[in-house]
Amino acid sequence: MISESLPATARSSSPRSAIQLHSLRTATEPLPETIRRVAAAGYEGVEFAGRFLETDPHTVRSALDETGIAPVAAHVGLGRIEENPEAIVDRCRTARCRRVVVPHAGSGHFRTTGRTDALADRLTTLVERFEVDNIEFTYHNARHSFSPPLDRFVPSAVTAVPLPMGGWHRTATALGRLLGLSGDDISDRTGFGRLLERTSAGLTFEIDVGWVVAAGYDPTSVFELLGDRLVSVHVSDVAIARRFPRTYRSTSPGEGIVDLSGAVAAARETDAEWLVFEDDTAADPAGTIQRGIDLLGGEVPVEERPRSR
Repeated sequence: MISESLPATARSSSPRSAIQLHSLRTATEPLPETIRRVAAAGYEGVEFAGRFLETDPHTVRSALDETGIAPVAAHVGLGRIEENPEAIVDRCRTARCRRVVVPHAGSGHFRTTGRTDALADRLTTLVERFEVDNIEFTYHNARHSFSPPLDRFVPSAVTAVPLPMGGWHRTATALGRLLGLSGDDISDRTGFGRLLERTSAGLTFEIDVGWVVAAGYDPTSVFELLGDRLVSVHVSDVAIARRFPRTYRSTSPGEGIVDLSGAVAAARETDAEWLVFEDDTAADPAGTIQRGIDLLGGEVPVEERPRSR
């Protein structure tokens, strides 16, 4: 294991601009070249996804050091992390990346309070494991994170009946309305609130505003609930795919139903460290890079950015 210590986590009062590199997954150039292009456009950070796990981390670090752009975090699936956490730690330490994000957990983890509690235990174990190497551990929400657990309303035998995610979400939501459960109380009503309650402050959160809106909530309410456990905000968008029963799909930021200007303004009032542009539907890397920087704004020209140490 690499023994070099990582820089301590520092929170900025004003979130800095970054891009989730999953948005640029169609780029044919090597990952270090993509990092250079992103830096030249004016972003201050990059958030890694799939290609980071297949690229020599030394070449990634060289590109980061050369441009002065910061490694925001690495998105890694929960199963892969649990299978070999030491490999993830070594890769992140080599690239001087000090945060690992679980990009989503399947909808089944939020079907009942017991399943959410089990997920909380798994995440807590990983928080403690990564803290040993000064790496922060973070959870990224999906829409189903904000669904009400079914066992809040029905006997446990009923919750075992197979239902697709959409059917479970609609059933639990309808029962909550029937019983007069407030739709505004995220902490009491949702699996997300349960996860927050059952984990320590060591688990931080990355909030995807698109999926918060798809779940029927205001991102500002989620920001306020999290307080200083909010470390980054995904600036994303969703569109209505079907009106009855209502379903959603990812779309390019600015083309969907999310009030992006409001979400970004609210995020800038929090203690979050990063605003991360994400477009799950992007096919044109150059255009995506420009759209993101136009939305978030570049703060530090690449030629004036301090080099990493």
